[in-house]
Amino acid sequence: MSTRTKAFVNFYAAIGTLQTYAALDDNAKALAAKQDIAVRFKVKDGPDGVLVFKGGAVKALPYSEGTKTNIVLNCSSNEKFNDLVDGKGAAVIPSKGFFKLGFMLNKQSAFNVLTAEMAALMRKKEFADDKEMRLSTLLAFNAMIAALVQIGNVDDIGRMSAARIAAGDIGIEITGECACTIRVTKQDGDTKLEYIAEKSPSPRAQMIFDSIGTAKGVIDGKLDAMYCISTGKIAMLGFIPMLDNLNKILNLVPKYLA
Repeated sequence: MSTRTKAFVNFYAAIGTLQTYAALDDNAKALAAKQDIAVRFKVKDGPDGVLVFKGGAVKALPYSEGTKTNIVLNCSSNEKFNDLVDGKGAAVIPSKGFFKLGFMLNKQSAFNVLTAEMAALMRKKEFADDKEMRLSTLLAFNAMIAALVQIGNVDDIGRMSAARIAAGDIGIEITGECACTIRVTKQDGDTKLEYIAEKSPSPRAQMIFDSIGTAKGVIDGKLDAMYCISTGKIAMLGFIPMLDNLNKILNLVPKYLA
């Protein structure tokens, strides 16, 4: 496992899934709305991204010059950033927003409460009701797709599979529940995958799960994806070679997203 890839997955998939949590859960949205703030995580030789809380919505975005930030946290290595996300207390050096660090350090802050609640929900095996199971599954589903994109962009083996995917949109959907897009672009011989948290208007290929139960079973490893495809529980439509190579990257996700 690449520690550098793990850092990208940690920011855009692990932390980044707060975007989905705040969008789907009213309590999470209310917590996120307590403070408008932008935190930049600047990791040496790793991700340089901004986590934005605004109006109850949360977004994890790549940093670009001129982006407004309230806190800047510098991590000297991908390993230290991964330790920070894993709760091992790795030190980070603030270069901006020292007096606002309570947002990151206070255990009762929106950031820490939301991340703790989200992680616990995603790891649950037994649920109070179908609503809780649905939320857990949708969070895990979005984290899985976001992680896949980072692995395809950063991991050496993932990049090899990504390079074989034709340009265009791949739509991934749970019928009646959610839809997202992986956009594949080519430039100067390089392939880039982009995660878009909405349905593509013109997908070149599609992977459609027939129900939340099928998605949950595949995510938990209780259902075999090939069996689901052969029985129609997962439909693969359009330019199938795109999905074949995407699935090779998907097989790498459990290494990075525990």
